[in-house]
Amino acid sequence: MYMEVFAVLFSVIVVGVLGQTVEQPELSWTKSQNKRARISCIVTGLQSDNYVHWYQQKDGEALKRILYVNKDGTSPVHNADLHEATDFTVQLENDNYALRVRELKPSHSGVYYCACWDMSSHRATNCSHPLQ
Repeated sequence: MYMEVFAVLFSVIVVGVLGQTVEQPELSWTKSQNKRARISCIVTGLQSDNYVHWYQQKDGEALKRILYVNKDGTSPVHNADLHEATDFTVQLENDNYALRVRELKPSHSGVYYCACWDMSSHRATNCSHPLQ
């Protein structure tokens, strides 16, 4: 069984107030069930108190946060209310906060949004980009 993943181009690069940028190079892909998947999210200009968040949106549903990680990509915080959140991890390599899933399930189909937030100013400096 194949699952299709289509990109909806929200914004190629968004520059935030603090000079943060996000780029998500993959526009779409299709993967087989039980295969691994990796969605890139290149974020530059993060400060020590910034976080990278990953969201999932399924057809007809609201956005649901899967998890978020600190600038160092460590200590992911999974959404306890999202049953499959623990299927996902973040791998940081250079400035790429890649969302990874070890074994794809049909229920993983959807649009995936990467966003970064500046928590120090209590202002949502958002730089986001979806991959469906």
